[in-house]
Amino acid sequence: MKKAIVFGGTTEGRQLAEKLNLAKIDVVYCVATEYGKDMVLGASGIDVRVGRLDSNQMIKLFEAENPDVIVDATHPFAEVVKKEIDSALFSYKATCFIRVCRDADEVDYTDCTFFEDVDACEKALESTSGTIFLTTGSKELSAFCKNEALKERLVVRVIPSIESLKICMDNGLTGKQIIAMQGPFSKAMNRIQLKETNAKIMVLKSSGKSSGEAERINAAKEEGVQCFIIKRPDDSAKGLSNEDAIKKLEEVLRVSLKPNAFSEITPDVKCHITLAGFGMGFGSITEELKEAIEKADIIFGAARMLSSIECKGKKYPYYLAKDIMPVLNERIEALPYGILNALVLFSGDTGFYSGTKKLRDALKADGRIKVTVMPGISSVSALASRIGESYDDAVVMSCHGIEESVWQPKLIDATLHNAKVFTLTSGGKDVRIIGEILCKLEEDYGVKYEIVAGVNLYSYEKIVTLSAMKCATFPEDGLVVLMIKNKKTITRRLSPGLSDDVFLRNKTPMSKEEIRSLSICKLGLTENAVVYDIGGGSGSVSVEIGLLHPSINVYTVEFKEEACKLIRANINKFNLKNVKLYEGVAPEALENLPAPTHVFIGGSGGRLEEILRTIKAKGNNTRVVINAVTLETIAEVNGILKDYAISDADVVQVAISKAKTVGDYNVMQAQNPVYVVSFSL
Repeated sequence: MKKAIVFGGTTEGRQLAEKLNLAKIDVVYCVATEYGKDMVLGASGIDVRVGRLDSNQMIKLFEAENPDVIVDATHPFAEVVKKEIDSALFSYKATCFIRVCRDADEVDYTDCTFFEDVDACEKALESTSGTIFLTTGSKELSAFCKNEALKERLVVRVIPSIESLKICMDNGLTGKQIIAMQGPFSKAMNRIQLKETNAKIMVLKSSGKSSGEAERINAAKEEGVQCFIIKRPDDSAKGLSNEDAIKKLEEVLRVSLKPNAFSEITPDVKCHITLAGFGMGFGSITEELKEAIEKADIIFGAARMLSSIECKGKKYPYYLAKDIMPVLNERIEALPYGILNALVLFSGDTGFYSGTKKLRDALKADGRIKVTVMPGISSVSALASRIGESYDDAVVMSCHGIEESVWQPKLIDATLHNAKVFTLTSGGKDVRIIGEILCKLEEDYGVKYEIVAGVNLYSYEKIVTLSAMKCATFPEDGLVVLMIKNKKTITRRLSPGLSDDVFLRNKTPMSKEEIRSLSICKLGLTENAVVYDIGGGSGSVSVEIGLLHPSINVYTVEFKEEACKLIRANINKFNLKNVKLYEGVAPEALENLPAPTHVFIGGSGGRLEEILRTIKAKGNNTRVVINAVTLETIAEVNGILKDYAISDADVVQVAISKAKTVGDYNVMQAQNPVYVVSFSL
């Protein structure tokens, strides 16, 4: 097995050691202190060696381990160890050597003062006043403590190791002058510490990106604290970037150090957020949610929910991601330590027509946030239990927070063809709209509805049984869930083919029943299809398509006034909410319509090529069906198929003859032959 020796004690060193280990490379990881050892994950393939080595000891290590590659990923200011490594390499046999140069940080250095070394910085500090916040570590601490007057002004931040604390004590610093914490630190944390210590000057090394240099400088600027920066040694910049070092290791060791084989440095989790179902009200919430409310530092939700709970956490009357995310970000940024516990309350159940999904997707993009979802009791479940009904054999849907153009077609379809439908509503207005729809369905189709409404379940609740008429004049408001029973369901038709006789007629031409059925079949419609019916005529094709599934949206384009009146009448007759009429001439009338998935052209007004050009510009792979009767249209279609190099065209000539009773006989009467042309555009 291949082997690497990595001199580390830094973020980059730990990263490379762990990444090599996951790629099945034996790693000897050398650190100066026990604290450096503790920072490495407990991986069996990493052999951690603790202690400072001189060049002779390094040579012995190289000879004993015989590595394939040696990596120097020590701190940019670790000049002594870098020289020892160079000396050892000079005396050792030729081996691949990689020195990692820490990436520089992108930061505004305006008003910062730079010094060539520690001594120059210490000299300059002697002529200043106020508290000095020293973040250079414990190694150079003695240089800042030799002047007693200067030492008394110091507050030092060091890593929480016994060695670092001993150095602080040996240099005469008292407990109130020492902050022992592991970095890197956020800007918010730096600001808090600068403010708490009343610092006037911050001292740091120009240690690069992973040291938190930018966060310290930006915090100091915002707090009005002066920055003294010790420059990085010139030799430390001679090496490869972390990214180039990884590429070199892949080349030398012939392994793939893929990102998914290693967890790159990610932000620490700063916030635990629970998205919880609140049920119908405080009386219906789970014990699990009560505990979450008790622990929460901040709670989001609709005002009516927040008003019903008592908690120690701060309340925010928000439930949309666009409102919640800025508050979370602000609170996380200002967090001095620990974890922020946040809670978002959603009415009902998180898995049932809830805003949970959108918020969860937004939160998952932030690595600082851990998300938990907690279910609640849905209103549908509560109503079903109150009235002794099941909902496993029902259609379950929602009108709440959904466009009427989406839920109304679904409700009509569900209540016509199913014996039982449960639906959430946004309140009394929705209930009255539903009542009006049901009244019209009873009138047009002869069905009969019985509606049970659960009003404000768990809080002054009321359960009432209604007819469609009473539903249309429903006087209540508040939170309402409905169960709609149809005692005379209509058997669902699974194919087109309505008789011509069921449509309202005038002198407007209409695609005949058999041609209409064949053309719709050739369209190959799917759920959620967006269909253009160009040259709508009587609207028979649009109606048949709209009846196939409530998720299909049909846009009928027609310019003749008499035909438009007939189309509206047929749409209303079949109570279709997913068919819309656009009065105008194609292709201009198509301009503001959504891109189609399917197009039926029953009449083009001699502008077929322009229409197809407009459709193609809206998107690819649109299914097109054209009905052609005249020789001129047939010739135009043939030319277009050639011009567009359409290879999948299906051309069918249909000649229909239907029996007509004449006296005592049935005579076959021929209709005009029609070409049905279908292809993908």
